Amino acid sequence: MEINRIIQDNITILELSGNLLGEKDTVPILEAVGLSLENNSNQFVIDLGGMHYINSTGLSVFLNILTKSKGAGGGLVLVAIPEQLNNLLNITKLSEVFPKAASVEEAIASF
Repeated sequence: MEINRIIQDNITILELSGNLLGEKDTVPILEAVGLSLENNSNQFVIDLGGMHYINSTGLSVFLNILTKSKGAGGGLVLVAIPEQLNNLLNITKLSEVFPKAASVEEAIASF
């Protein structure tokens, strides 16, 4: 799994690619989120356009980020959700929990 962290207008954009399957994949994501929160960046856009597969561990990471960002007065928007994750969100009834956008620009504008 690869992660690219970009700060734009005090919004953290996390570009993820590969597979998000286990703890070794979650650690760099949560470290990037923690670093952003320490620097008062509490709004997150997660670009999933490069993701191949995400399991329940990955889903729990997104819930964790959503909780932390809202706790800090911010928010989270998911972008370019792969069909497999969209199915997982629907099955778990979490599709209503996560704000979604068609593009990173749209997600940034939503804040």
